[in-house]
Amino acid sequence: GFVPAYPQPQTGYPHPQQGYPQPGYGPIVQQPGPMPQGPPGGWMTIPQGLTNCPPGLEYLSMIDQLLVHQKVELLEAFVGFETNNKYTVKNSMGQKVYYAVEDNDCCTRNCCGPMRPFDMKIMDNFRNEVIHLHRPLACDSCWCPCWLQSMEVTAPPGTVIGSIEQDWSICKPCYSIKNATGDVVLKIKGPICTFSICGDVEFNVYSSDGETKVGKITKQ
Repeated sequence: GFVPAYPQPQTGYPHPQQGYPQPGYGPIVQQPGPMPQGPPGGWMTIPQGLTNCPPGLEYLSMIDQLLVHQKVELLEAFVGFETNNKYTVKNSMGQKVYYAVEDNDCCTRNCCGPMRPFDMKIMDNFRNEVIHLHRPLACDSCWCPCWLQSMEVTAPPGTVIGSIEQDWSICKPCYSIKNATGDVVLKIKGPICTFSICGDVEFNVYSSDGETKVGKITKQ
């Protein structure tokens, strides 16, 4: 019979894998796209689609923990000269959520010390002020129950949403968080020793009746 001059192609070889160039095929021209990234500078992405939320507070609907880091000023660290405090507020992933800066004059900072009155501006990544804190000059001693610490909270600035007021107590620091109408919504109770040399200082946050623990504030 007739015998072909060339052997027939053998069967059993795998088909060419998709995505790799093969003889007789064109090169791959589509490359993987870049990974999605958040805003520049390590800021948290603004949540979208929220209604009835003041501008700039959308972040708070997506997180259950905030980390506040104070910026160390060399002049204050080495000389003891009080400067306006600055803070970076981050989420648990290390992304920046807010930037806070104290607004005060030199005389008040260095004469009144930690008890000084101040205004604190809390801003978003666009440097828009979204929360304003105002604390007047007051005392924190149990011997002055009529002149204890208080702080007014406005968001957006100019619209009062609540306040934080110190409660009279002999041993432990206690505070009440109130809404715009003055109703107590949360309670804060601190330890007897509030100095960091004793370790982490924890302030527990309770419901309005002071019984159910709903969170905590830790100073390291």
